[in-house]
Amino acid sequence: MEANQKVLDALKWVSGTGCTIGILLVLFSLFVSGYNERYVLTTIGITIALSAASIFLVGILFVLTEEMTKNTKKGQRIIPDSSKLIKFKAKSKRRKVSI
Repeated sequence: MEANQKVLDALKWVSGTGCTIGILLVLFSLFVSGYNERYVLTTIGITIALSAASIFLVGILFVLTEEMTKNTKKGQRIIPDSSKLIKFKAKSKRRKVSI
């Protein structure tokens, strides 16, 4: 669990810093800067913020996947007998409908 906690802490700081920088760039480009030619800083800020959020989500997915694989019981695979399975034969009666 300690290894996962270290990964989560690093993930939290990297993603938080990225989101903060992205949001500050968006605010700077919209409210402070008079230069709005094609909103270059706005798109860069939004891209940085969304990238940091996606890095955070992927990191959380990896940590959760690792926790789930560590906590599952690993044993032999049991294949059920074919005699206990119920076999259905699908009978369909179709009738022709004329329009």
